[in-house]
Amino acid sequence: MPGDYARRRIIYRDASTTRNFATTDGNLTLITGKTNYTLYIQRIIVMISTSAAQNITFQDSAGSPVYVAKIPASPGVDTRWDFDFGPEGKALGDGLNLVMAMTAGNAGHVEVNAFFQPDAVITVGPNA
Repeated sequence: MPGDYARRRIIYRDASTTRNFATTDGNLTLITGKTNYTLYIQRIIVMISTSAAQNITFQDSAGSPVYVAKIPASPGVDTRWDFDFGPEGKALGDGLNLVMAMTAGNAGHVEVNAFFQPDAVITVGPNA
């Protein structure tokens, strides 16, 4: 239910983003991680306007990355790719970025619905 997705982004810190990517772009950091927060990816929507023989991988920024989603090589012009992880989302590690890993060639638009959830107790107040 759409309201369940938005509710988590209201209760926690919304990290959603949208951007275009060009045929000359390489790896792109879509969302920058925050220390003491876990990034939860709810949905990734990609519209391809220029197709090339390279795949597109969505992954975290760890040394041995965890893959979130993958679009195969030659995805096709004017195609839509929708990866839905539910309102709870797919968790990336503490402080890790969401990276769109690709070599130059594909172009289009990407939209990510995501939120940050604190990992630990956060003290707020004059003595924090």
